[in-house]
Amino acid sequence: MPLLGQDVIDVGVRKIGQRYVLGARVPLNNPSWNGPWDCAEFASWCVYQAYGMIFGTGNVVNLAKADPYSGHWYDEAKKKGTLIAPQDALKIPGAVLIRAPAQGLVGHVALSMGDGSRTLEARGTAFGVGIFDKAGTRPWGIGCLLPGVDYAIPTVAPQVIQPSRQKRTLPAGYYWLKSPIFKGAEIVALQRALAGKGVDPGSIDGQYGPSTNAAVISFQTLQGLEVDGVVGPGTAQALGLDFPVVPTASDKQAYAEILNPKGPSSIELPSVHDAFDAVVDIKQSGNTFHAQTRKGGSFIIGTSTPFTDDMHRVGLFQGPTAIKDSLQFGTYRADDYKGAFGQWAHFIEPTLTAEGGARFATLNTYDRAAFTFGAPQLAAHTPGKNFILYLRALLSLPDADKHFPELSLRPNAAGKITVHLDKQGTYEDLEHAQEVTRPNGIREKQLPRLMSYLNPSPTSIDAMELSAAARLMNWLRLDPKAKELQIGIFIDSAKANLANAKAKLSAFTGTDWHIALWIMDILHQGRGNYAQMAAALASTTPEKDLRAIGFSKYRSRIDAIEKAVAVLEQGQDMKGFVV
Repeated sequence: MPLLGQDVIDVGVRKIGQRYVLGARVPLNNPSWNGPWDCAEFASWCVYQAYGMIFGTGNVVNLAKADPYSGHWYDEAKKKGTLIAPQDALKIPGAVLIRAPAQGLVGHVALSMGDGSRTLEARGTAFGVGIFDKAGTRPWGIGCLLPGVDYAIPTVAPQVIQPSRQKRTLPAGYYWLKSPIFKGAEIVALQRALAGKGVDPGSIDGQYGPSTNAAVISFQTLQGLEVDGVVGPGTAQALGLDFPVVPTASDKQAYAEILNPKGPSSIELPSVHDAFDAVVDIKQSGNTFHAQTRKGGSFIIGTSTPFTDDMHRVGLFQGPTAIKDSLQFGTYRADDYKGAFGQWAHFIEPTLTAEGGARFATLNTYDRAAFTFGAPQLAAHTPGKNFILYLRALLSLPDADKHFPELSLRPNAAGKITVHLDKQGTYEDLEHAQEVTRPNGIREKQLPRLMSYLNPSPTSIDAMELSAAARLMNWLRLDPKAKELQIGIFIDSAKANLANAKAKLSAFTGTDWHIALWIMDILHQGRGNYAQMAAALASTTPEKDLRAIGFSKYRSRIDAIEKAVAVLEQGQDMKGFVV
């Protein structure tokens, strides 16, 4: 007897009403199995029972080891089946509709009832196995006709497609993770609704990014909804939202503020002795913030800017006007510091020149580090190095209590002297390191307490963010030692990086300062790894090949280093330098 498309439907309808469990394992050769099911296992079981065909298992033919998966269905459909458009598959009884798992979209498999609208499937915890309408409004990647099956083809034959040409499209009002991402007050409403249900969507930023998508999937799983990463009528209703989502006036106002960020209405600055030239006021002009000191000094702190790395952020950066203004705090010149640091003062000059023009008051608070400051661009998120070492050194200076009276050096729980924040008589260790998961899913050790102190919200300009930045800049203005400490911290870091490099790169002897400088700069910026450096050192042109690491992405920086190296070569400052 011929294998008919309707056969798989006749098998599957016997299981209507049975239970769905995500990831359930089903013995394909057990005709009496009564659940639980998940979508791929249900489809594969129906196909095996109807046709004796093992499909959707990643080419595993051993029934005991077969583990159906939507991704396997998608791959095998491309290799063995006839691919057709999903809207055509909906018109053919027994045709398969497949959504491949991908970023922002959970995979799924269903069987077409052939009436242009309905599917038979194991849909989700809240649905179980059933026949469901309006399949055309759901996201599918491909339709598939299984090999060897005789289907009831409509009068107009389905068009054979190439999967690479398929784009996910849904009616207006649906939201999912796509590129470019959805933005707007509707997303603010969605993010607030997720947070209200106890599911963290990340920052309320009006952008349907990876964090919001992960929250939607988590919510769908918790609620027993179809887990597809798409906000449609069912998910919106479960969140207590209209569909399509209608933002409130508050949602619209919040999104307007995201597009046009403003600073805090008031900024409390610490009270210090009247004779000290402290920062006493911070004012906003447009999106730019200016600090004023007690004795009439003034300077630009930075300008509000949006930025997206692993999430959408808003922070301070220094544009051309702020950069010019920051020159009053000084720029690094090796000759000024060779008395304190010897040849190392010249060795680090090319890197500092490439790091934003070697300005001591370089600032950004807009990327994932939360707060980066100084000529070496010392980042606040890294435990045991960079900014926290600088802050610890600053707090040992005589006037530390005038600049940051709320901070002090105290022993932590382990007896180590660390930076503490006075919280009305109790002291919080800001150097407490913790493993965190970033919005892109990457886990890393950070200093979340320090980051929160310096920059409480990554999506707005905070009073503390402005206050800390202004006070650090003012410290540079009043005390030359604050500049020297930046250099000392950076040189210590360079020495540590080069010591590690000597331990890991057998060809690196440290006797050629050119080679050492390129290795130090690569490690400081993080634009290359030891394997790449080892390959460069093994070549006949090691300096040229070290320079080439990351060149396509960081050409301007590498060119700046090369020019600064050429200047050093003209003098005698690096003669005899050995790491």
